[in-house]
Amino acid sequence: MENQKSGFVPMYRSILKHSWRKDVYLRTLWQDLLFAAQKEPRTVNFRGCHWQLLTGQLVTTLEDLGANLCNREGEPTSRHAVKRMLAIFVKEGMISVHTEHRKGTVITLLNYSEYNQKMTDLPAHNLAHNKSSDTKGSEVGAAHIAAHYPAHHEQQCINNNINNTSENSVESSDIPPNELSERRPEAAIQHGKKWGTAEDLRAAEWLFAQVRLISGSAKTPNFAIWANDIRMMRERDGRDHREICELFKWACQDSFWQGNVLCPAKLRDKWTQLSIQRDKQRSGRGGSTTRPAIDFNNHDWAEGLEI
Repeated sequence: MENQKSGFVPMYRSILKHSWRKDVYLRTLWQDLLFAAQKEPRTVNFRGCHWQLLTGQLVTTLEDLGANLCNREGEPTSRHAVKRMLAIFVKEGMISVHTEHRKGTVITLLNYSEYNQKMTDLPAHNLAHNKSSDTKGSEVGAAHIAAHYPAHHEQQCINNNINNTSENSVESSDIPPNELSERRPEAAIQHGKKWGTAEDLRAAEWLFAQVRLISGSAKTPNFAIWANDIRMMRERDGRDHREICELFKWACQDSFWQGNVLCPAKLRDKWTQLSIQRDKQRSGRGGSTTRPAIDFNNHDWAEGLEI
């Protein structure tokens, strides 16, 4: 009810450009995610647990999402089908997903600020109110309504002429104007000058899943920054995703390092020490230090990561 009074979630026509636009289930699921996401940070109680949600996040389950996607007979969509649909949104760079086993799934809409707007924040709406404030008595209501129609038309034209898809927009309410940078075409997630590819983002989410195994109360990080650190390790340090994930997992399981290496930036900083100690343990057990390149299409290696 609060959002009905103070704001709205516009469904941009750019959605029609997506390959999945004709799939009524995908369109409905995306709409449900937009409507359920928090418009500002808050703590919610879900399944007996307190969740610290940021703007654009929601906590739910695959079963709950499927219950809102019913066919004409009222049969809900299976959790496996919902999982496949969410994977499409992840691939499109629209969301990130983190699941806590049997507790809930936190979904982050990566460009939520583009969709959640208050009427009073729109230039067209302010113009309409300025015009109507000059009228008196019974003319106020008529002038207000009359001013709204061209104002709304103006805003619709603005929305239609701006490509608001998650692949192309870099605007975010928490990015200072002087930190905005040109959108990287290869970026699946971007925050100012920090960005990463789809595989960098998936690796970042997997790393955070390892942190959650250590501390279930760990707050969801800025995945654009995590993905950027992973990209830097790849491009500047010559690491691949498997090396990054395996060394991070080893650190999370080591009695000393598990409390000291909890993010990609720290992993990069301590890489030499970590790799030396890890390789000493492997050589002592006769283990091999070579690994094939990571295949993100096969999740067998990513034990503990769920979508």
